[in-house]
Amino acid sequence: MISLVGLCLLVMALLHWVLEPLEAVFTWTLQLNLLPWLLGLFFIWLLAGESDRTTSN
Repeated sequence: MISLVGLCLLVMALLHWVLEPLEAVFTWTLQLNLLPWLLGLFFIWLLAGESDRTTSN
């Protein structure tokens, strides 16, 4: 029983140390600080491509 409690505490501590920084990164990203810039770059890249217009004569 003591080893089970120790194992639970170990897993909880590892999840805290791993998930806390990920939560901070995802929170910053999902607050739309980065998303408009990425969407803007995507649309610029999309519009900057060559048009593939072929005429059928």
